[in-house]
Amino acid sequence: MKRSKLDGREFDVIVCGGGSAGVAAACAAAKAGARTALLERLGFCGGTPVAGMIHTLDAVLSCEDTSQIVVGGYASDLVDEITRMGGRGTDDNPGEVLSLHPEYMKIAADRLLARAGVQTFYHSAVFDAMMDGTRVTGVEVALRDGRAQLRSGCVVDGTGDAEVANFAGVKWAMDEELQALTYHFRLGNVASGVTWVDLEDGCRTAMQAAGDHVRYGGPWVIRLTNQEVSINATRVYGNPIDPSDLSAAEQEARESMLVIYEILRQGVEALREAYIIAGATQLHVRESRKIAGEYVLTEEDILARRRFPDVIALGAWPIDIHPTNGYVGVHPHKDSPPKPYEIPYRCLVPLEVDQLLVAGRPISTTHRAHGSTRVPGTSMATGHAAGLAAALSVRSGVTARRVDTRKLQDELLRQGAILSLDQTVTQ
Repeated sequence: MKRSKLDGREFDVIVCGGGSAGVAAACAAAKAGARTALLERLGFCGGTPVAGMIHTLDAVLSCEDTSQIVVGGYASDLVDEITRMGGRGTDDNPGEVLSLHPEYMKIAADRLLARAGVQTFYHSAVFDAMMDGTRVTGVEVALRDGRAQLRSGCVVDGTGDAEVANFAGVKWAMDEELQALTYHFRLGNVASGVTWVDLEDGCRTAMQAAGDHVRYGGPWVIRLTNQEVSINATRVYGNPIDPSDLSAAEQEARESMLVIYEILRQGVEALREAYIIAGATQLHVRESRKIAGEYVLTEEDILARRRFPDVIALGAWPIDIHPTNGYVGVHPHKDSPPKPYEIPYRCLVPLEVDQLLVAGRPISTTHRAHGSTRVPGTSMATGHAAGLAAALSVRSGVTARRVDTRKLQDELLRQGAILSLDQTVTQ
């Protein structure tokens, strides 16, 4: 068995996955003084907004009041960095989202990780958790030069699918009817002078005219530049943690992109001369594993805006569940957006397994609540908290489960996080 030169390396905190939650976690831990490693299986960071090409940071702003910023800290740093580079989308976009160009997001993540002092390892696939009884002591990873056992005081699972948690034996649940999978794509040479609203209406009219033999969602349109848009329209089904299902869905989705592209090109005047710039690196997975944590956030918690003494993040997205029953078009989801609501630290802490924190999409929620918490802005907020809690656990010598949440909240606020329903700011 070929061993990597990094085999046996020790860190304070290891973060697995370089998506919205993972990069936020790694930066937060390193800023708190922890020796931090980030492991990402692709050659860049960004997760779903970049690899899945959704191009937006949903729930950084409140959907109920789009002037209200509800996620700060790492999210603010990322947006500021991309804005300085000129990578923000145009103002001609839905008011509740922040539109960012994926190539700029890759570079911004690299810069923020380097500034924080994170050791980033790309092309690094984690394939097992190292255990001492019920305590996670590190991970096993396939690197470019061989396998390695990397040890740490605490591990943050930011994989999106709770992969490390699964390796560690954490209990998890998965809904029988998972949300639809989507293959996003970008179009160039779009006719100028057409608003995103008109483009979206035109796309929906064209898809409706094509008949019910084509499965699609929306379509939803995000404008990146005057002549470049992102299309969210394909809809495929499958279990994203089943290797056969996921591979078949990827293939089907790419074929679906071509079918939908031709329908839109022929049916929408502004897209007659448009061409495909790129398809996503991977499918947009909305739902897979959800861990069993010390607290399970519910839809009732969200709608009642329940207060939690261990609040570590705010959510703000609607209960947005893309149907799996063959539904086409626009599913109801933004008619009654919730006011910003609190997420407790306990949702990040798995039952029974120590020195592992889970952030982002797989945190402990019900299926309905997950429809709101799964998005990138909220994932950044829970990732920020997980990374900082991991660093505090190692520094103080207590388990991550026993971290003093008051100290965690104080540190989060010092790093620019927004924790209070009364603390949100206006952009």
